[in-house]
Amino acid sequence: MITTEEAFEKFRQRLELSEAERKDTIKRHEEVRGVIKADFAVDRDVLTGSYKRHTKTKPLKDVDVFFVLSKKERDKYRDKPPADLINAFVKSLRGTYGYDAVEPGRRCATVEFEKNTKDEEGKVLSIDAVPAFDIGDCYEIPDRVRGDWVKTDPEIHMEQATKKNKELGGKWIPLVKMIKRWNRSAGKPIRPAFLIEVMMQDLVDPPFTTYPSEVRRFFAAAQEAIEQVWPDPAGYGPPVSEQMTPELVKAAKEALRQADIKAALAVRLEKQGKQGEAIALWREIMGRYFPTK
Repeated sequence: MITTEEAFEKFRQRLELSEAERKDTIKRHEEVRGVIKADFAVDRDVLTGSYKRHTKTKPLKDVDVFFVLSKKERDKYRDKPPADLINAFVKSLRGTYGYDAVEPGRRCATVEFEKNTKDEEGKVLSIDAVPAFDIGDCYEIPDRVRGDWVKTDPEIHMEQATKKNKELGGKWIPLVKMIKRWNRSAGKPIRPAFLIEVMMQDLVDPPFTTYPSEVRRFFAAAQEAIEQVWPDPAGYGPPVSEQMTPELVKAAKEALRQADIKAALAVRLEKQGKQGEAIALWREIMGRYFPTK
């Protein structure tokens, strides 16, 4: 019978992208980059978001590409409503991928790749094309919902994730993926998923113990932490937790409480020698990627 720690190690491995998935993702984001660069003056384009930070969990849904536009594009769009630039990206991408495959997002244009990318949950791979202007110390990106331009710096987010992972001996990024996978399996009570990363910067400290222990610790600590306002760790944009309305906070607290209770029971079952029941309960908590053998 597999032990809990062995099951979590297999879980960690299952959340990693396969070589085929990695190659397909590279092919698709390079295609999108080519389309945008054909229609806009782009100073540079870089991968950002959780895919770049290696905190993206399976199934792979969205990959962010950050397009730093030239002064020419800034002069054309910066004094217009932010939605105009997003819509221009949408129009460009629809010329290649078709109307139905491209949608305007809050801060990006999203291309969905239906063919060969649908997983068991009905999710498909998508690429988020994010337009940005370099303003010296950070970047500005359009925000359709706020009707304004918001500041951000994904490079700082990347540096912080890399530093934290190093402090935890390379265990922080896999732990983030596990919690994100729980969040998805639980119906996404914590939104956006980036909020989980931001919280875990504070809630997970060395020394790292074991994956099951650290998962339990997060469930316990996050019940209170989810009530806080969590600012952008780069110090620029709106709070990362701005989507968490009082109703969503209440629902997230309950989801975390239930996960904490079940995790504690799984530990007790293991101590009682009921390993099969313990593993089955961990799978119930963490979702279908968690192994039972």
